[in-house]
Amino acid sequence: MMMRKTIFWGALTAFAGLLSGAAVHAQSVSGSFFASEDSDDFRESKQTVGYTASSGWGLRAGAMRYTSPAWAASGQMLAGTFQRTDDRRTMDAYLGAARVAGFDYVVGGLDYMEHLRPGTSLGVSVERDLVNSVRGIDTGTHFTALALVLDHAFSQRFNVGVAAGTALFSNDNNRPILRTRWNYSLNEDYGLNLFLKTRNYHNTNPYRREYFSPDRLSEVSAGLSARFAVAQAAVLSASVDAGQQRIDGASEPIWRVAVGLGARRNDRVQWFVGVEASDAAPLFSGQAGSYRYTSATARVTVPF
Repeated sequence: MMMRKTIFWGALTAFAGLLSGAAVHAQSVSGSFFASEDSDDFRESKQTVGYTASSGWGLRAGAMRYTSPAWAASGQMLAGTFQRTDDRRTMDAYLGAARVAGFDYVVGGLDYMEHLRPGTSLGVSVERDLVNSVRGIDTGTHFTALALVLDHAFSQRFNVGVAAGTALFSNDNNRPILRTRWNYSLNEDYGLNLFLKTRNYHNTNPYRREYFSPDRLSEVSAGLSARFAVAQAAVLSASVDAGQQRIDGASEPIWRVAVGLGARRNDRVQWFVGVEASDAAPLFSGQAGSYRYTSATARVTVPF
């Protein structure tokens, strides 16, 4: 665990050095709220508060609560953060520690994208966290997910995003993952897009009790998304898609709906509230088969 923490922190420091020439932004405070519930009667809630200095470095603290019938677990998290955006690259990273139900975890994340040329970006995504299911929390199971990300615009209207990587679980399971998103812009004024999504993975040590882990899963779905200003005061975003999911040879339909309302890009105070519902099998927790998942998100950032 310490070796992975050292490697991640070294990478974070190196990336921060690359970004040292970026523009300085105002310092800010932030807060977020997340809540979810699924058809397994598993509920999750998270609240965080944070501070970011003008250099991009900051701190974030939070509390988590997980409940299921006749079961509950709570936890806390503290992490250092770094954020920076300029014309050449974007970066959002955090690294810290969490304690949940008596287990200690190193938690972290890194989303880094380098804009190689107009229309083409290459990056890396890293996430380390606990498996948020009843058995996962009771056994202290965690994962580290790593992926290379490529986004390329073939034309002004058509672009493709690809993420390829793997998730390494602490219970001797490895999950190679490939995800793609094919996007075609129908109307730029309303941010109206037609998209196709795919997801494929397999587990080297399948059917683990701590989380949903079939031998193989593949899915494809198509949908529409939109993003536009409302009365010059806020931005409304929405997406809906439907498709087919195949798990160990059995196939069933899937769907997803998301709606959100947030601040405009140039507004001083940035905020967002949104809800999402889906019946697709989860990536790291829960079970499939008549599965349903709903979540609500809210966040705000206030500069000063």
